[in-house]
Amino acid sequence: MNLKDKIIVITGSSQGFGQALAKLFISEGAKVIISSHDKNNLKSAAKDLLADYFLTDVTSPKDMKKLGEYVFKKYGVIDFWVNNAGMQIVPSLVENIDIKKLRYLFEVNFFGYFYGCQTALAYMKKQGKGVIININSTAGLEGKSEIAAYSSSKFAIKGLTESIRREIQNSNIQILGVFPGGMKTDIYKEKYPSDLDQYMEVESVAKKVIDNLKSNNPEIDLIIKRPIK
Repeated sequence: MNLKDKIIVITGSSQGFGQALAKLFISEGAKVIISSHDKNNLKSAAKDLLADYFLTDVTSPKDMKKLGEYVFKKYGVIDFWVNNAGMQIVPSLVENIDIKKLRYLFEVNFFGYFYGCQTALAYMKKQGKGVIININSTAGLEGKSEIAAYSSSKFAIKGLTESIRREIQNSNIQILGVFPGGMKTDIYKEKYPSDLDQYMEVESVAKKVIDNLKSNNPEIDLIIKRPIK
């Protein structure tokens, strides 16, 4: 895929992996609109990246619709929509998971992606083309102990991605899944893993995503395990 001059929306992109991905898209000549619920971080990232931005809470379907409206009205097209915003809670056994935190995790990790896909599809079907990228996790491929909440939300994203792929199979719209292993991000800020030093750098993972998109035949489900070889 040629990324030059493409209009790209990335949620959860004021820091971490989302920001690293935005930076690489921009280096390829794309026009990137970053979004986040954190106003200060968002403005700072937009200034550093020289990118457009829009304040968005992914748990709000109204906010997600407003993000789509803003981009489509200003640029006339949405070429790529990247669902990236995510969170984690402190790992624990299933019986000890706080239900309030579990529900909010699903609001961010799953419903945020669902609203994003709904918004993106509405415009992409109107324009007759487009690419949706759902940033998932290897936790969405295999369950692991003490991260049932996080893993369940990622499996839900996988199901969403595969279902949409079937719905749009006879169109010029694509939906891709990205499944990275552990990355060095603030998603673990409640409790950092003891082996965080072995996790992947966000820049390395972002480059894998860009390289895949630029290839002649991009993988529709890109699995990036640590360490990157």
